[in-house]
Amino acid sequence: MRVSFLILLGGLLLLASPGCHNHCGGGCFNEPYVASSEFDFFFEGDFFNYTSSENHFWSTSLFDTFVSFEGIDFDGVVRIRVYDMLNFKIFDETYIGNGGFLRAKSISDFGIPGLWEVQIDSVQVDGFVSVILD
Repeated sequence: MRVSFLILLGGLLLLASPGCHNHCGGGCFNEPYVASSEFDFFFEGDFFNYTSSENHFWSTSLFDTFVSFEGIDFDGVVRIRVYDMLNFKIFDETYIGNGGFLRAKSISDFGIPGLWEVQIDSVQVDGFVSVILD
C-alpha cells in the first residue's frame, strides 16, 4: 500500500512539473532572441522549418560593423541586410546551409551612425543560427 501511494505521488508530481521547455515560454524553436546595445546587435535561436522576414532597428554610434554569422546543423537560407541612418544599404549577404556547420565574418561598408535597420530574411531554416553585429 505504501509503495503504491509513493508511485502515485511521484506520477502526480511528474504531471504537475513544468517540463524542460519552461525556460523558453513553452517552446524553444522559432523564437529568436534579439538584443542590442550601442555597439552590438544580437540575433540567435534554434529553428525548425523557419520562414520569416524581420526588421529590427539598432541605434549605434558605429560607422561600420563586423557581421558574424554562425550556423550549427544549419540548413536553409538566411539573408542579412543592413541600412544606415540615411537608409543607404551598407551590407547585403546571403548564407546557404546544407545541414552542417557554417561560420562567416564580413565587414559592412561605411555608414552614417544613428538608427540602423537590420533586415533578416529566413527561408526554411533548420538548426541553430547566430548573427552578431559589432
